[in-house]
Amino acid sequence: MIEVEMKLPIDHTEAVQADLEKIGFIKSDLFCEEDVYFDNDSWQIRKNGEALRVRKVTDLLTDQSNAVITYKGKKMDQVSMSRKELETEVGDEKICIQILSALGFHMISPQVRKIRQEYRMDHMTACIDQVQDLGNFLELEIVIAEEENKEDALRQIDEMLHQLGYTLQDTTRNSYLSMLQHVEDD
Repeated sequence: MIEVEMKLPIDHTEAVQADLEKIGFIKSDLFCEEDVYFDNDSWQIRKNGEALRVRKVTDLLTDQSNAVITYKGKKMDQVSMSRKELETEVGDEKICIQILSALGFHMISPQVRKIRQEYRMDHMTACIDQVQDLGNFLELEIVIAEEENKEDALRQIDEMLHQLGYTLQDTTRNSYLSMLQHVEDD
């Protein structure tokens, strides 16, 4: 799976939410996501522009939680956050963290915690993220199976950015973890 994504900081979440609904997005899930990132002894995962994380996801409407482990590959272009993503559910995030630590992986600080309101329209997802210690962000994403569909997905996201009053220059390619660490992503 390839996640084609663009992200940008936003100031007025209520206005963005209203614009999304006006365009046709439907408000869906509301989550609290808590991410713990890992690297190996040589810190090669981050150096390669990749990511390994364990995420606890709590549905704020039902108070049900689950956890996933995710590998994110290198970014695929110089414009977006698009990358290969491999993800699977795990039974217990604390045990998963202990397993990775026992295998020699090191937790990276800080942890990333956010409240995520999702909106959906057709095959596009819009997320309004309230990231602890960072502020508010809009993420637009389309998940594709084949890399040859990436340019079309980027075009659709770019068109949606313009409908919302933004441009590519408003977006960032930095992860929330990198922003919290005050470092630039490649």
